[in-house]
Amino acid sequence: MNLKYLFYKFIERLFYRYNTLSRKYPKIKRFLVISCFAVLAILLGIVVYFMYFSKEKVVEEKQEMITVKVKKATKEDYKDIYTVMGTIKGAVENELRFEIDGQLASYNHKEGAKIKKGEVICSLEPKDAITKADYAKSKYKSELSAYNSARERYKSYEEMYKMKALAESKLYEAKYELESADSKVKAALSEVELSRSNLAKTNLIAPSDGILAEIIIKPGDYITPQDIVAKFISSDKGTNFEVDIPEKDVHKLAIGQSVTINCDSYHSKVFSGTLKEIAPTVKERTRTSTIKVSVNNDEGLLRSGMFGRGVILLKELKDVILVPNDSVVSLGEKTFLVPVVSPDYRTPGEGVILMRPCQLGEKLAEKTVINQGLQINELVVIETQGQLTDGMKVKFLEAIEDKVDSIQ
Repeated sequence: MNLKYLFYKFIERLFYRYNTLSRKYPKIKRFLVISCFAVLAILLGIVVYFMYFSKEKVVEEKQEMITVKVKKATKEDYKDIYTVMGTIKGAVENELRFEIDGQLASYNHKEGAKIKKGEVICSLEPKDAITKADYAKSKYKSELSAYNSARERYKSYEEMYKMKALAESKLYEAKYELESADSKVKAALSEVELSRSNLAKTNLIAPSDGILAEIIIKPGDYITPQDIVAKFISSDKGTNFEVDIPEKDVHKLAIGQSVTINCDSYHSKVFSGTLKEIAPTVKERTRTSTIKVSVNNDEGLLRSGMFGRGVILLKELKDVILVPNDSVVSLGEKTFLVPVVSPDYRTPGEGVILMRPCQLGEKLAEKTVINQGLQINELVVIETQGQLTDGMKVKFLEAIEDKVDSIQ
């Protein structure tokens, strides 16, 4: 049979039964209308619930499952370093000057030569000094002869006075002559010593073992005690690496810290040193303080003026558990928590947050040392997208191991 015909037949019989019941029971009409509207309202409510509220509930459940990044707790070494650039210098750099005027005659060594203590580096023309020394000697001999003559005269006068053959005034006159001659002898002797000293000063002597770093004035030039003739580096005093440090970073440094140095002249060689001096003042123009590092230069490879790059070891820790400072949750002054994830092995990538009480150690620039509370290989939360609470379910991603030293 035709389905359309059956449908219309069903509707016709339904209205017939409705009209028959309505005439027989007048109140049933209102009851049926109310029932129909109630059924429609219930159906409409079910549709709305599944279309809107059930979706919001699913969204809320999804939002509650936040994602965190974790890292396995491991014992590691920590180094905090500070990189610098500076200049190699001799521990003692001397500016050599003559103590007297004169014409520079010659150098006994070339630039860069190693010189022993006491060796003559260069000399002035000694002719004038020799002439003055000879004159002083001659004058001294003359005055000494005059003194000896005055002394013999005084002795003779003294004998004659004892025999009362000479007036007392003559004796005093001889005594004054003797004293005057003695003074002249002493003055002449001083001139001799001065001339000898000036003759010795025509030679410029190495104050210690070292290197003739630079020749400034060439032979033939006339010089005065104010002129710098050459620069000399004392090698027995060691070698320094000097660096200007910004004033804001000076507090990080301390005497005795280890330093490693590289120079462009020796790419593959590393020189070791120790920070030995921090300037107590700050340069007003550059706002920096100068530090000096004593460098091991036994082979003599480093020369004054070389450019160097240094790495200062500020702090070094061995076999410690470190977590990021942001991972530590503080509950007052004595209680500290670190969130760890307990994995749910039934659902890979998901787990439960455990707020683990920990005993903290030293707080570093970006990390904190954990003395107690964490076990090796536990998953510590290092990054999170929301606030964490004990027992919260989360999704987690394991971070790649980062073994780069901390560089300040």
